[in-house]
Amino acid sequence: MGYTEALIAAGAEVLAEKYFGSYQGDWFALVNYNGSRQWVHGSYGSCSGCDAFCAEFDFDGDDNGCDEHRYEKQDTCMDCKARTEDYQRRLANFGKSYLDNALNQAEAEKIAAEHLEWDSEAQEMVDFLKAHAI
Repeated sequence: MGYTEALIAAGAEVLAEKYFGSYQGDWFALVNYNGSRQWVHGSYGSCSGCDAFCAEFDFDGDDNGCDEHRYEKQDTCMDCKARTEDYQRRLANFGKSYLDNALNQAEAEKIAAEHLEWDSEAQEMVDFLKAHAI
């Protein structure tokens, strides 16, 4: 799971997305949400100390079962079902927090271009945004 899955869980259709950087960096996703195309932007890192998704979901894993069925979720177990429902609710809320701050094309390009002088991937971000322009 990750940022894209959170956006989907929150009700967005992800049309294009790209991560810039290796262990940490920026990501942009073009989404269709509430009937309009918008850009969503965020930063990511390699650990729960520098990555919001890892901080929120690091120890929960990918929609695992209850404590008893941690690695083999059982569809008939009420605790597994409850854990899955809770995970999906939290995932959707996490994604919505990004969708609530969606950007138009000009706003997204401005963020991507902020560090053109020193960020070797800034031009790649701008080019990606322009290639998928709203």
